[in-house]
Formats: sequence, structure tokens, C-alpha cells
Amino acid sequence: MRRFILLLVIVAPLSILLLAGAGRGALRAAPQDGGAQPKGGQQGALKVTIMTGGGLFGPPKDRYRVGQRIPVVISMTNSGSEPVYVCDTSTLYQDRPRLLKDGRPLPYEDGRRGMMAASERDKTCKNLDEDLDDFMEQRLVKPGETAVVDWYILTEGATPLGDMAWYGSLGPGKYELSTRRLMGCCEGQWVESDKVSFEVIP
Repeated sequence: MRRFILLLVIVAPLSILLLAGAGRGALRAAPQDGGAQPKGGQQGALKVTIMTGGGLFGPPKDRYRVGQRIPVVISMTNSGSEPVYVCDTSTLYQDRPRLLKDGRPLPYEDGRRGMMAASERDKTCKNLDEDLDDFMEQRLVKPGETAVVDWYILTEGATPLGDMAWYGSLGPGKYELSTRRLMGCCEGQWVESDKVSFEVIP
């Protein structure tokens, strides 16, 4: 009897650990294998829209003054009949803004270009996924739902806040912005957003 009890004391904790590990792996794998990265018809069912301002940044705006911080909010609409998981990692890996001023494309800020080159060279996104359990977040977008899924800072304000903005200070003029969004966590297809216009005034 004592042997049986001793066996239970040893085996039970090991079983719990194994089941917990398997469950954790299933939770991480299920969205990726069962719909986290939209494919085929699911891909076409997702529409990406952007706005300057909005979401946690207050009402959308289409006019800013020189030196003002410009946030961009990204939403996705699921026009299909099935729920879809979308991935959220970091704007560095999943967003590629395209900003035009008076019809001419503007280059990314130097620091941002350096970070992009380093991440592509060192495969930073995949390495972080292996090292940090909470680096990638799966978000469920239900059929017919429009959900805010992410945001980034287009340009910092006059007082730097460490925003890791995509562009340097913007001068007066009329701008047109669109964004390509990566559907997978670190790889996959890119989807083009709609275009929004805003103005920067002195």
C-alpha cells in the first residue's frame, strides 16, 4: 500500500506537468494551425483600414500642426462567414506605411530603416517568438466585425517620447497615407489598406 501511495506521489505531479505543457503547446499551435494566419478565402475576407487618430488617441483627425505627434490606428473588418484569428506582434514586423507628400513618396526615418534591416538580417521576429511566450498575440475577428487590431506612430511630436516613429518631422503640406499589413505573425501575405489624407499646417 505504501508503495502504491509513493508511486502516486511521484507520478501525479509529472502527469500534471506533462498535461500542462501539452495544453500550453496546443493553445499556441491551435490558432496558427487552425486559422490564426488567414489563408485562402479567409485572406480575402479581411479588409484593412487605417485612420490618423481614433481609437485610444481620441477622435480621428485630418489636420495637424507642424511638430504634432501623428498616431495611426489599424482596424480589420471580417466580411466572411467564419471567425478569423489575426496576429499582432510589432509594427516593425507587420506594418509598412507608405507616405506621400504632394504626390511624392517620403523615406522612412534613418533609425527605423536600420531596425528593419537588422530584423530582416537577424530574423528577430522568429527569434523573439521562441524566446518570449507573450510576444505574439492572437486576436479573434468575428464575422461582420470591425476591430481595432494595432496602431503605430507615424511621426513624433516636438517633444520626443521614444515612440519609434516611422518618419521624421513633417513639414506643411498635404499627405496621403496607406499601409501594408502582414497577415501572419512573422511571415505570410501582405494586405494593402485603404488610403487616408491629412494636412500639416504651420
